[in-house]
Formats: sequence, C-alpha cells, structure tokens
Amino acid sequence: MNHYYDRTQYPDDNRTTKGQIAFGSSTGGAGPLPIITTLLADPINVVSTNIDTKGMTDVTNLLIFTSTISLPLGISVTLNFQITRTNEDGSRIKIGPTFTFATLVTALESEAFAFQFADSNLKPGNYTYSIEISTNSIIDITPGLTVNNATLSVIGFND
Repeated sequence: MNHYYDRTQYPDDNRTTKGQIAFGSSTGGAGPLPIITTLLADPINVVSTNIDTKGMTDVTNLLIFTSTISLPLGISVTLNFQITRTNEDGSRIKIGPTFTFATLVTALESEAFAFQFADSNLKPGNYTYSIEISTNSIIDITPGLTVNNATLSVIGFND
C-alpha cells in the first residue's frame, strides 16, 4: 500500500517536505527454524514490501525493520540479516551492510531486534525490498528459533 503527499497541491501547507512522499509496509516472520551449522543453499525471506516512487526525483527510501526473536532454552545463534532490492525490471541486488543478531540463551526468552537503512540516489520507480536471513547464519545446539512480528516499512521522499 502506498500513500502520497504532493506539496504542489497544498502550497500553503507548512510541512517541510520537498514534494511527494511514498510509503509501503508489510509484516512477516520466519520459523521455527532448525539447527543450521552449514551454509544455507538460499537465504530465508523474513518480510518483503514494495514502494512506488514514480513521479518523484532524487529519491531516498528509508527502510525501518522491527521484529521479535523468540529463542528456546540453550540456543546459540548468529543471524545475519541482509537487505535485497528488486527493481521493476526484475534485477535484484543486495544493498547496505549486514545486520547481525547474536546471543547465547540460558533461559527461554524473546528479544527485540530492529535496524534502519537509507537507500539513496535512486531513480523513480517501483521497488521491492526484502529482509532475509543470510546463508551464513548459524543456529546451534537447539532448534526452534522464530522471527515474529517482523515489520518492514519503507518511506520514500525527495532529497
């Protein structure tokens, strides 16, 4: 779902934006996951959403990812999250750094995990962003980790 604000339609509005703003958001999750001690064949998708920035110029898309990671007793985990961007022509590219969640759990627990990333200098278009658990993640000792309440929100705006 995308929402737009066009400043040219409201010239007396005191907002400090430079034009249109686009928004996209989705929820998802992954798991329960098995023990993973070798490289995965493919990343595990957690959540994806799209944003349409057509009609905008000098676009920056701000990605905001939030989740809760539920951890069984005795688990040792290193989850590496990566961002991929798929363009409307179908080309796909990893963007940004790797965001790592790592812990050794001695009691049943859940932990919040979140990060933000600004994807800038983009041409206007329709983009799909995905948050994935990277192939080099490790879940050791105990299976059953889940990524719950994963939300990916993308706000597109003019630079």
